[in-house]
Amino acid sequence: MAQSPMRVFVGNQQVHCPFCRYHLFNEREIKLNSTGMSFFGLDWANKSATGLICGQCGHIQMFLDPQIRYEAA
Repeated sequence: MAQSPMRVFVGNQQVHCPFCRYHLFNEREIKLNSTGMSFFGLDWANKSATGLICGQCGHIQMFLDPQIRYEAA
């Protein structure tokens, strides 16, 4: 089931796409792989970032440990 694009806020600032300036995003967890962890087969232990995917052009922005708030479009 596809997720509906949402308005996203980091703190009190609404996020906009830096490429097309659109304001609705889908969210996805993105693993931040490191060479050492991959070499030992421990990719699962790497940190994750929150990926915001623009609902218009598909540009991906990554946020590490942000205070993100989502609102329905």
